[in-house]
Amino acid sequence: MRTIRNVVVLIFVVGCCGVNAQPVKLTHYVFNSFQQGKVKVKSGVTSEQTLNYNILTNEMIFDDAGRMMAIGNAANVDTVYIQGRKFVPAEGKFYELLTNTLLPLLLEFTATTEAPTASVGYGNASKATNATSISKLVKSGNVYGLKLPDDFKVIPGFTFRILKAGKYEKAGSAKQLGSIFPEQKKRISELIRKNDTRFFNRNDLIKLVLKIQA
Repeated sequence: MRTIRNVVVLIFVVGCCGVNAQPVKLTHYVFNSFQQGKVKVKSGVTSEQTLNYNILTNEMIFDDAGRMMAIGNAANVDTVYIQGRKFVPAEGKFYELLTNTLLPLLLEFTATTEAPTASVGYGNASKATNATSISKLVKSGNVYGLKLPDDFKVIPGFTFRILKAGKYEKAGSAKQLGSIFPEQKKRISELIRKNDTRFFNRNDLIKLVLKIQA
């Protein structure tokens, strides 16, 4: 099946805009450009589409003949595959699945914005709040396009999480991992020291979690 429209029940439009033909660095998406990928739903049906993940709206976006549209009812999706990476629905968003361990490691994408300053009187100015900035972008439709307004700056971020007992626990530090695996606190400290684990590096954390659960 060529288009994700074949899975009608899962799709609805949340925003759209024309695609800019010029090369643009996508600061508010995970990938630098939209990539060919696959969406597998829980019924087992798999569809192909050009996809990317919007870190401002936490939505999986697909390019439908030049219109940017979002996958609806994400909870009915099993897995999204893009460039050899796996994304799964979690807490109303999509997290990247980093390990297939009993307690899987996932990556939550986050973002903040620096918006244009607004006058507050007496020659003073203040930055708009992150929520206000994103709300304005959503209302204008710009948040779904390839390029944000020039006066908006996106600061990408991320949070590592481990799914345990139905909860997505933070897993971005030795202390947090020790809380998730209390019986292995000493071993975790030894592994971190031995491998010089850097918690900002996804590959380092993947290796650590694999060893913890080996």
